[in-house]
Amino acid sequence: MDLLLVRHGQTDWNPRQKIMGPHPIPLNQTGIQQAQNLRNWLKDIPIHAVYSSPMARAVETASIIIEGRKNLQVVPEKGVAEIDYGDWVGMTFGDVEKNYNKEYYDYRFQASTVKVPGGEAVTDVQKRSVAAIEKMRAKHVGEKVLVVSHADVLKAIIIHYLGVSLDHLQCVGSDNGSLAVYRFGTDWGDRLMALNYFGDMRKILPW
Repeated sequence: MDLLLVRHGQTDWNPRQKIMGPHPIPLNQTGIQQAQNLRNWLKDIPIHAVYSSPMARAVETASIIIEGRKNLQVVPEKGVAEIDYGDWVGMTFGDVEKNYNKEYYDYRFQASTVKVPGGEAVTDVQKRSVAAIEKMRAKHVGEKVLVVSHADVLKAIIIHYLGVSLDHLQCVGSDNGSLAVYRFGTDWGDRLMALNYFGDMRKILPW
């Protein structure tokens, strides 16, 4: 299976570094353009299934990407939903640093030890998101599967399959509207084909 991981397009909260959590914040014009770019970059790639975080910004991104593909529909998948940021929702990361200093720095550098106050442990996020991907692997052997989710959820998935400690979560890039590709079962084993990528996917997946 080829796993195509997409971070949702930009919303008005992203440039402000404001934590959205479950809020139904729509894509802004930049985010819509990012999703349209993804649609163009993927237009020649045969996609067999599309899963999305249930959050509005992710579903909107996925829906734009598959416009014109009548054989596809966006399937909401709670396993790749945004992290439950609990008490941090609605705050900027600057606010979090000021008011939750220890938890903030642990989140950045020791993510395996952190449970967001009033929210979710990062280890639990990784467990549920990887479990969702494993279900997809079992169902879509030999197929190309698109998953639209959120930055740190995608990072947690990627570093799991790379065998990297969750404490290195923030060593992985995942910008709005970017792609990562993980190919399972090559002759050389599983392989990360692209990370934080912007461009024509035929260069990454020529077959």
